[in-house]
Amino acid sequence: MLDGLGLELYRYAVAHPGWTRQGASEALGYTLRDIDSATNQLSERKLLSSHAADSDAFVAISPDVALADLVDADERLVQDLKSRINTRRLELSGLVPLYLEARRDVLSSASVEVLEDPHLIQRVLIEYGRDVSEHVLMAVPGQGANADFQEENVRKDVDLLKQGVNRRNLYDLSTRDHMPTRKAVKAIAAEGGEFRTLPSVPFRMLIFDRKLAVVARQLTSDDKAAMMIRDPNLVNVFIRFFNFTWEFAEPFPTEEGTVSPLNGTQQAILAGLAAGYSDEVIARRLDLSVRTCRRHIAWMLEALKADSRFQAGAKARDAGWI
Repeated sequence: MLDGLGLELYRYAVAHPGWTRQGASEALGYTLRDIDSATNQLSERKLLSSHAADSDAFVAISPDVALADLVDADERLVQDLKSRINTRRLELSGLVPLYLEARRDVLSSASVEVLEDPHLIQRVLIEYGRDVSEHVLMAVPGQGANADFQEENVRKDVDLLKQGVNRRNLYDLSTRDHMPTRKAVKAIAAEGGEFRTLPSVPFRMLIFDRKLAVVARQLTSDDKAAMMIRDPNLVNVFIRFFNFTWEFAEPFPTEEGTVSPLNGTQQAILAGLAAGYSDEVIARRLDLSVRTCRRHIAWMLEALKADSRFQAGAKARDAGWI
């Protein structure tokens, strides 16, 4: 930015074409050293030019002309860079289908491949999702994705169902209280999709036909890697595991309202109590703090007028709460 003297000298220069350093010094009351400093500021910004008839005199240049002079070279560089980027993008993007096809052929004989990059995992899922013809089986832990993600899921799942692909989803019981998930389930179920819930889904899993099982590695809580399992025997094991679990899961309610006063989290806690799990195990399975879990348990014991955890589970089943 120009300082105060720079602005003052520029104003003077605009009003006095052909001015000199000495004239500016006398007119503005600044030393020649100050005038030289301000002149350098203006010259660096292309706002001054030497007078055609007198090399010791100066004329002011309009800001728009100065700007064009300053950025012209940079703009040419930017345009050249954009052109090179577009050329590279066109050249390499054309190789993506070839890469994916070759990668799939090379890796088709591998029993298990671990992919660390979430973007590459997504690309593999998209590619196999395009070719699926029989079924897609999915187990999803957690409390549900946001509305934007669910909207995209609805579109993809409905398209698959219209192609005759069977679609089954296993969700955590707590997703019954998650409105974006409830709306997505209702829309997909109306087209023939099937949804059931478990007190807790242990890991994320996605199975395409009998070709591929994608299983979350989950070495740590923030591990994003996935195991790509292509061996038909191993894929069949995961299909049998999914189907076995499906038989014990509860249907996801698609109608509004329920006779149970419990929310999905509390129903999952009660199911854990009925199974004999400790507070710590239930809290870990549902991703709750032990204190929050115990607060829910205390409320349910009081609501059910139960004297023990076991009695609470029994009474909840008799009342149709779980």
